[in-house]
Amino acid sequence: MTSPARLRSLVLLPALLLGLSACDRPSEVAELAPSAPAPTGSQLQDGAFEQSLEGIWSTGIAQGDDAETIYAIEYQTASGLRILRDGAWLAGRVEDVDLDNQTLAFHVDRTQGPGETVTLRKVVHPDVGSAYTLRLTWAQGHDDDLRFVRRLTPRDRQEIGLAISQAGRVPAVACDTDAVEGSLRATLACSHDEFAALDRNLRTQLVELSARYPDGDRTAAVVVQQLDACTTPACLRDVYARWQVYLDDNYDLGDVLDYL
Repeated sequence: MTSPARLRSLVLLPALLLGLSACDRPSEVAELAPSAPAPTGSQLQDGAFEQSLEGIWSTGIAQGDDAETIYAIEYQTASGLRILRDGAWLAGRVEDVDLDNQTLAFHVDRTQGPGETVTLRKVVHPDVGSAYTLRLTWAQGHDDDLRFVRRLTPRDRQEIGLAISQAGRVPAVACDTDAVEGSLRATLACSHDEFAALDRNLRTQLVELSARYPDGDRTAAVVVQQLDACTTPACLRDVYARWQVYLDDNYDLGDVLDYL
């Protein structure tokens, strides 16, 4: 016959074993990984401001010596703003977003020479509802007033990604050009062997042309104006080729002396 004490121990044994097994098994709360901190309200607002700048923007219709400049601006959550200027990537990063003044500071990194900080400002026009333009102010004080052309298409986004990936693979070459820094001609002459050679050869002939022929300065100025008006690599190739044919057909260059 089992004693009362023995019966009590048998009754308590299952409860004790259940308690021990519960101690050995991690709780559901302990198994949950800590969640990533949620973005702050300020971070969300900054991202929304950057995203609002997306699109194709233009300085407007070209007039005289001022060629139209096209900006493509894309926002990505992971990498922030990505900007192309006439098809050339402005490698850089956002340094500051000032929501009160509707401005953004974007630092442009340059492989040739020091970088600079560009300020993008939304300029609201109350007389036309919620529409606004963009004003880019470069470090030296030069302004580009941009009007909105259209929103980005999937093809635009692909081309932006392609331009950035190609820029990362292009080997650095010696930069020897008289083109305005930041222009498409300068960018390609300083990053592509093909365009560096085209620019160098034509510039050599233009220097000689100006020194030897009465109309040389005027012709050289027209050549440079047409080159700087190009917004695509194909346009530059065409202008280089056409002027090379013209110079070969109308002038005797390259056989007298080196004018550089």
